[in-house]
Amino acid sequence: MPPRNATSEPNTASASNEASAAPRLMLRLAEVADAIATTPKKTLKVQLAAEYLQALSPEDAARAALFLSGRAFAAWEETTLQVGGALMWSALRAVSAAPESALTAAYRKYGDLGSAAADVLHGAGQGSAGETLVLADVEQAFRAIAAARGPAAKLDLVVALLRRAEPLSAKYLIKCMSGEMRIGLRESLVEEAIARAYGAPLNDVQRANMLLGSIAEVVQLAAAGRLDDARMRLFHPLGFMLASPAQSAQEA
Repeated sequence: MPPRNATSEPNTASASNEASAAPRLMLRLAEVADAIATTPKKTLKVQLAAEYLQALSPEDAARAALFLSGRAFAAWEETTLQVGGALMWSALRAVSAAPESALTAAYRKYGDLGSAAADVLHGAGQGSAGETLVLADVEQAFRAIAAARGPAAKLDLVVALLRRAEPLSAKYLIKCMSGEMRIGLRESLVEEAIARAYGAPLNDVQRANMLLGSIAEVVQLAAAGRLDDARMRLFHPLGFMLASPAQSAQEA
């Protein structure tokens, strides 16, 4: 038998590590979001989101569900990024070094700053900066941006985040920061994806999200089979579900 190649095992291990890390990359979320945006079929949107959530750990699936819903933070939180379009425009100019005319043309082409960002960053030749931007990094960056005081401090953090992102990732970072994903995946469809991913009744997922106001927490409860543990959070406005008719007072 010929001797085993001494480099074969490390290469295999490295490939395995890369494969296991891939789902939690921000780039993978962006690819899934792009696929969701291109299909008009609601059932396929839900399927794509569900399959993606299944590929993640519960912690990363919670982050992904939140971002796919177009939120940086849970609905019940009072935390906001306080990052407006003008600041994101300035950050994009700093990262891309593109002239104002190029940014304006890209924005007019798409009518969406996220899509314009992907265009100008791709044109500027921005690729991976040698770092792997994972969902946990994005969560931490959003927290830091929200905590920063003053436009200058926020701008520096947004620029630093975009510099770490591939053009497609930057597209959806900006969309999430603006609160408008525009991929046809309403939060109600994310609830359906959660139910499908974890084999949970949709009504239970909807009820948990109504009570908690946090799609991320709902994912973690669904993954653990503990949706019944969801309890109403004080001082959180409830999104009432549509009622079903009852035939009698006893039935109600």
